[in-house]
Amino acid sequence: MEYADSGVEALFLDHLEPLIRIIYRMVGCRQTAEDLAQEAYLRLIHARESDQVAYPRPFLYQTAKNLALDHLRKEKVRARTDCPDAEPELLEQAPAKTPTPEHQALVSEQVRLFGSALEALSERRRQILVLHRFHHWSYERIAQHLGLSRRAVEKNIHAALAQVLAHMAEQGG
Repeated sequence: MEYADSGVEALFLDHLEPLIRIIYRMVGCRQTAEDLAQEAYLRLIHARESDQVAYPRPFLYQTAKNLALDHLRKEKVRARTDCPDAEPELLEQAPAKTPTPEHQALVSEQVRLFGSALEALSERRRQILVLHRFHHWSYERIAQHLGLSRRAVEKNIHAALAQVLAHMAEQGG
């Protein structure tokens, strides 16, 4: 081994400046280079504790280079997602992820109208429509469950949909 366990700190201090210069050439920021060098040192200590490192100096340099490459990859991803060069006017025109209050009010009104249209159906038609549209039951399954023919289920679903649409059009204006 190049350095004894007690010498890992001495190794790090001996190679700190060359390590920072190598990292700085890769990332272009002194502070980031110092942070990454420190992280490489911490990883060396951790690796030494678990006896994974026979040659600490090459491990330290390779770890620092890998950390710098990881940092560059993360910066590249951040640059793509942050859009620092985007025009403020374009950002204001981008659609919001949350619905507007007007859209929420419109959806609430449609849900209320649909609920009142369902209540206006006969119990049998409502049950058939709900089983088909909300529970995704097939015509055959509904027919078997309710003791009806497949054709009767189809007719009830078509009639129920026509009633619901007419009710919503009538109530919604």
